[in-house]
Amino acid sequence: MSEKSRRRRKALASGTGVAVAIFAALAATGLSLTGPLKPAMPDKPAEAEAPKKTDWRNLARLALDEEKLSFAEVTFESGVLTISGDTQEADDRTRAFEVVKQAVLKDPSHVGVVLALENAITLAGQALADAPDAASTMGAAPDAKACQTAYDTLLEGRVINFGSGSAVLAEESKPLLDALAAVAKRCETYRVELGGHTDARGDATANQALSERRAQSVADYLVSKSVPASLLGVSGYGETQPKDARGNAEADAKNRRIEFKIVEDVAQ
Repeated sequence: MSEKSRRRRKALASGTGVAVAIFAALAATGLSLTGPLKPAMPDKPAEAEAPKKTDWRNLARLALDEEKLSFAEVTFESGVLTISGDTQEADDRTRAFEVVKQAVLKDPSHVGVVLALENAITLAGQALADAPDAASTMGAAPDAKACQTAYDTLLEGRVINFGSGSAVLAEESKPLLDALAAVAKRCETYRVELGGHTDARGDATANQALSERRAQSVADYLVSKSVPASLLGVSGYGETQPKDARGNAEADAKNRRIEFKIVEDVAQ
């Protein structure tokens, strides 16, 4: 091999070595001859799954079907799960309600969502005077908000009735009062004001006195159901705070009412 050929081969070998070295350096620094290498994309964090929302109507329906209580129907509106239908047997009526109740209470996510359970099943076509159960669905340690919500849920669309012009409790209101008493006993650390209100018919002074007597009658009934008297305050507002100012019979019925309002945490 001539001297000239040897020099050419040595130059090529030297150039190849330099090129290899350059490529190695570029790779180590994350660069390339055509531009910077794109950094590796980090793995996306796994998206948290959305909390499961229970279909309460379907849950109740499945529980009833499992017990072969096909006569019962279920609706869920404004936080109240209502079991309706008709049966000839009082035991089946009670059992259908209990089956749904246990199915709901077994799922802890019901707290704050299912506000009350209502047994609206008729017995041989006759409606019974059951009030919704708002005490069972409140959870283990209800706070002031949960207690107020329970009172409001029970009194939504319902009123405590009295004899005309008197403070004598109407018999048909006692199931509602029993349901309110059950809530009061669950809310044993909160003092509640029972506020009596009347319509605007008659003398304002007489209405004021009547509202006080009616609120006291409710308090006395709750105490008879083992609600501590120390948890109950009584106030009368007469006709001064109407809910409906139209002045007709429908408005008067709304204005004659007893309201329950949490006013103090006695545990503090």
